Amino acid sequence: MPVGGTMGKILCVDLDTGDMQVEEPEDDLYLKYLGGYGLGAHYLFTRQQAGVDALGPENMLGFLTGCLTATPAITGNRYAVVGKSPKTGGWGDANSGGFFGPHLKKAGYDAVFFTGASAKPVYLLLNNGKSELRDASGIWGKDSNETDDILRAEFGKDVGIACLGQAGERRALLAGIMNDKGRAAGRSGLGAVMGSKKLKAIVAMGDQAVPLANKDLVDAVRKEQLAHFKNNNALYDFFHDYGTAGMTATAAQGADTPIKNWGGVPVDMVDPSLISDDKVIARQWKRFACDRCPLGCGGEVKTQEGSPYPAQTHKPEYETLGSFGTLCLNNHLDSIIRCNDICNRAGLDTIGTGATVAFAIECFENGLISAKDTEGIELTWGNHAGIVAITEKIAAGEGFGAVLQHGIKKAVEQIGGKAEEFAMHAGGEELAMHDSRLNPGLGMSYRADATPGRHTQFSTWFHEANFVPAGLDKYYPPVERYVHTGKGAAHRVLTSFGHVLNAAGFCMFGVCSMKAKAVPEFLTAVTGKEFDMGEVIETGARIGTLRSCFNLREGIGPLDVKLPPRAEGRPPLQSGPLKGVTIDSDTEIKEFLQAMGWDLASGKPKKTTLIDLELKHVADELYA
Repeated sequence: MPVGGTMGKILCVDLDTGDMQVEEPEDDLYLKYLGGYGLGAHYLFTRQQAGVDALGPENMLGFLTGCLTATPAITGNRYAVVGKSPKTGGWGDANSGGFFGPHLKKAGYDAVFFTGASAKPVYLLLNNGKSELRDASGIWGKDSNETDDILRAEFGKDVGIACLGQAGERRALLAGIMNDKGRAAGRSGLGAVMGSKKLKAIVAMGDQAVPLANKDLVDAVRKEQLAHFKNNNALYDFFHDYGTAGMTATAAQGADTPIKNWGGVPVDMVDPSLISDDKVIARQWKRFACDRCPLGCGGEVKTQEGSPYPAQTHKPEYETLGSFGTLCLNNHLDSIIRCNDICNRAGLDTIGTGATVAFAIECFENGLISAKDTEGIELTWGNHAGIVAITEKIAAGEGFGAVLQHGIKKAVEQIGGKAEEFAMHAGGEELAMHDSRLNPGLGMSYRADATPGRHTQFSTWFHEANFVPAGLDKYYPPVERYVHTGKGAAHRVLTSFGHVLNAAGFCMFGVCSMKAKAVPEFLTAVTGKEFDMGEVIETGARIGTLRSCFNLREGIGPLDVKLPPRAEGRPPLQSGPLKGVTIDSDTEIKEFLQAMGWDLASGKPKKTTLIDLELKHVADELYA
């Protein structure tokens, strides 16, 4: 019988030949990596050569559940997509909630890996342990919502569908992978990788039971944490009532949300309450909760009747409200909902797309591009009509949108001049909507994580933002926001904890609303292996190290990725809450690497560190 929480089967699909093989890994492999991007990193590191073209047939693309996905573990519903990133040239991953992950597992598989590229559009049908590639010519060219509707009309409503919109089909680097008409595995450009393989969708259906090592214990842990949610838990109440949309105004006024492409201050953003909390909920007509999630932070929204931007889509998340809102000085809510709908349908990452629009506005303001370049679209701060129009162009890959559809780094190469000064990306990935000048731990994780620029990677910034799950702080020494030394041990604990969440299939919002001890308790109850917090941290360190070793093999070291000067306060802002702030991410990264057991001179984990983390095969390759 497979280890608890897994089906014990991984499907490997060769899109060149159509051949499909089922593998049944040893239990130890699941327990070492927990599924998700942990197991994905193992597969790509051991089976893919360095230097492959990210958009070529040699790049593997994996869809993986975590060991807690489709179990009663609270928020155990996420799946991960992995592959070499065409945006950064290194490790790429993205994850999403909703219902696709649980359906994939109940179809009989823990993961699916694709190699090669099909000569014609195809989709993969998974049905209770059976797999079949089918012709997708009839849905190629459809947006992600249309694709979802067509496939559900054929297979029924009770299926999981992960699919591309048109952006992924044409390999736009801002493309992600959509499920549930608005949930997105958005980052790393993996939608472009999927499009390069002519893979339009995966349809997963089945009713196979996920084995649990100790169902009574799983239920007991769930019951305890549900009681914790209901017992004056302000964070749970916040997410349940508003979702992430509830934080926009407070974050903008408190300097967490970047303003005006990171060059502004809170006073520059007129009335951010217009794109936050109650204003957003006023547009919500239906709640949305991911599979078996008690938070229910999502929703369906409609623009106002008579709005110039008619749309019905998933409620925009904080990151979307930030990227198309404060980053562009736009407080017109319906325009942001419309941009969210455009991106969801085309299959675009809203963080990267909104950040790219803000970059284009600053280029326009400084004369690097003109209305002639944009076919008459006035890209000015707060011009919601222009923001919507250029987003439509990006989604279609037309006009100046063809330049912007690949993100900021590629756009800089085409625009030239001083465009680099306005390019807010790290290693090719647009920065998320949390300011590293407010929470300096982000400066470390934005640079040093294998996927740069990501807000979903833990570091001391979670402590600085008061977002650490209850009880986790006793496992690392105290840290102070603007004291850049002495944080290495805390960074190691927090980053490793986050890697376990992402690999196992947890949602970080759910876990941060729980007690930290629920993580080892759920892992123990589901898998049957005894986890304590120490085992959680070491497992996370193994996963994080392996992802970074993938980058090292691609020639990207942990100190190679740089932040744009603005993100470090160089020069510092002259007003606002962050007046005079400059952060020192170099020191924080070096102390983190030392705490992890990495050699700063070579940029590699020490051989003894790799062996201690049960990564001898990695040591053998890096030290050959």
